[in-house]
Amino acid sequence: MSSIVLDLQQEVLKPECDVLNALRKAHLIASKLKLKEFDKWIMHELNGYSVKEQDEMPEYRKVNGKLKAWNPYRGWISVIFQDSEMQSLLCTKYLGSSIGEILELYNNSDGPVQMSYPVDIERKIDKMCSAPFPTNYSLHISTHVLKSIIDQVQNCLLEWTIKLENEGILGEGMRFNKDETNLAKKVPQTIYNYYGTVVNGDVQKSQIVSGDNNTVSFSYEQVSELINEVKKAVEKSEITGESRETADELIKEVESKIETRKKPAIIKAALNGLKDFLVGTGANVAGTLIMQYLQQGF
Repeated sequence: MSSIVLDLQQEVLKPECDVLNALRKAHLIASKLKLKEFDKWIMHELNGYSVKEQDEMPEYRKVNGKLKAWNPYRGWISVIFQDSEMQSLLCTKYLGSSIGEILELYNNSDGPVQMSYPVDIERKIDKMCSAPFPTNYSLHISTHVLKSIIDQVQNCLLEWTIKLENEGILGEGMRFNKDETNLAKKVPQTIYNYYGTVVNGDVQKSQIVSGDNNTVSFSYEQVSELINEVKKAVEKSEITGESRETADELIKEVESKIETRKKPAIIKAALNGLKDFLVGTGANVAGTLIMQYLQQGF
């Protein structure tokens, strides 16, 4: 008889994974095993997060974009900041949409996705920019950021099924026995155990990343060296045209996150997205370099 856990594991490994269906299967498994905390994360991903639940959003849902103002003669134009703190405040948002909505945006967007601001915030931006007349503003976000969120959800589900399997929790058909239900209590229920959380560290040099009962030192210099090796591997690969341009763009995004000392979890999400794209386009050597790095404990 088949195992619902292994079925889910195989589903999230597919390149064409239906992440919505995978989350529904995960909800069924978590409900049967009485894993309420993990199931809470699953339901948030399926239904979205409300404004009041922003504190519960995983770090991978924190997105960065470019603030642009609407000019009736020139269209959308970039806003130039003099204050880096204000730029960070206005150009960073938590995306609380459901995975279904994010998938819809990703699949149907020809260019950057736009996120609007409340009217009162727009009027404050007017004053900050000394705008000659009130106008609209929006945060323009690359679709690759949306793909990174989707990939991160798949990665979390995969890691969860691996931990269930390691504990001998497989399920026979659609059922779990008492022993499996009891063993499930050992499996981490917080989602942060599946993509890493940041704890104390020197932002300028390194940070400590906590995983499952272990810690590893994260070095910005080391990940920067990795990207240099990846760039060399991509140059030697056979990918060309639009795929090559996309690869270069994704690499630049990772480099930007490294240069601005983003949290390790954010860099990991970007690396995962880059790895999946490279492997999908045939740049296996470059993709393997990233995979090996991530498997070392980052």
